[in-house]
Amino acid sequence: MTPSHLGPAEQLFSAEAVQAAIQRMAVAINADLEPLVPHRPVVVMTVLSGAIVVVGQLLPLLHFPLHLDCVQVSRYGDKTRGGDLLWRLTPREPILDATVLLVDDILDEGITLLALQDYCREQGAAAVHTAVMVRKERPRAREVPVDYVGLEVPDRFVFGYGLDARGLGRNAPGIFALIEEDAHG
Repeated sequence: MTPSHLGPAEQLFSAEAVQAAIQRMAVAINADLEPLVPHRPVVVMTVLSGAIVVVGQLLPLLHFPLHLDCVQVSRYGDKTRGGDLLWRLTPREPILDATVLLVDDILDEGITLLALQDYCREQGAAAVHTAVMVRKERPRAREVPVDYVGLEVPDRFVFGYGLDARGLGRNAPGIFALIEEDAHG
């Protein structure tokens, strides 16, 4: 599959490079969270829809018991510019006294991720760790703590491996950047 249906795009990372990044994140996550399991449960919270591809590949690489849950919060919908937070699905798994691993597809401005981190703390999580597949190299209004980063990307609109552009391209085999889009979404 080529991403040509979205317009001109440049491949930033191949599928193999993305898979290698997921494996590196898994090694780091295992080192940090596996020792915590005897003391409290780990809840892996997938941020839908973008992180579903990453989580599907990450889970078999994690070596500790875990609960899987999901949340759906969006600022983009089918647009390339972020708007207000829209909560579509809240987690079902209780996180009181749990270690939470939030897994998201991208750290862009950080507004969504900060809101999710705050939500987990408000619900009584003992600890909140965050993993993102890609982090945009850009200034942010607030510092956004992220424990595990797969890949760094330039401040451009990216898609593939779960990331979308106008609702399309999540299944692109690698990470691509739109050439003619404004990167500030």
